[in-house]
Amino acid sequence: MSGKAEYKSAVRSRKMIRHAFVELVLEKDFEKITVKNIVERAEISRGTFYAHYSDIYAIIEEIENEIMGKMVDFLDDFTASELIQNPMPFFVKMGDFLQQDIEFYRKSVLVQGASCFIVKLKDVLIEKIISYQETIQSNQERQEYILRVHLLVGGQISIYQDWLAGKFDCSLEELTESVSQLMIQGFQPYTFK
Repeated sequence: MSGKAEYKSAVRSRKMIRHAFVELVLEKDFEKITVKNIVERAEISRGTFYAHYSDIYAIIEEIENEIMGKMVDFLDDFTASELIQNPMPFFVKMGDFLQQDIEFYRKSVLVQGASCFIVKLKDVLIEKIISYQETIQSNQERQEYILRVHLLVGGQISIYQDWLAGKFDCSLEELTESVSQLMIQGFQPYTFK
């Protein structure tokens, strides 16, 4: 088998395993899921599973690391003031990433325990935007800014989570544009240098 075909096969196997795992978590408690359940659902052999993952926890870790890595990569492309002045390019990058496997991410937000990971994502975004507070002179304005960041970022994460869960009837593009405008309006009191 050529290297390229081998790579495609490995990518396909990992994707099948991840999808099977998420489907199973939606059906029963995580603690009751076995490797056997996953390989049966994914229609692969145990050997294929173990060629990619040491255990079930390795699947979770890979999913979290992948999403967190993408978020950090995207955030590194922007300064805090750029995120506040025009968050649209950041949201577009995240949307493009989600669109690559949207059904998987839709199911993932419904998984028990996803809320802990979503808190980690929120904290990374908050930390990036809060770094702008150093340019604010008064302590009172700085405190208000920090509260505003938590409110707006928490709300934004919640909106995307609800959209993925099917609670909003709009396209990802429409959602991104609306959330970007809300974020811009929410930070209007601050001037940028």
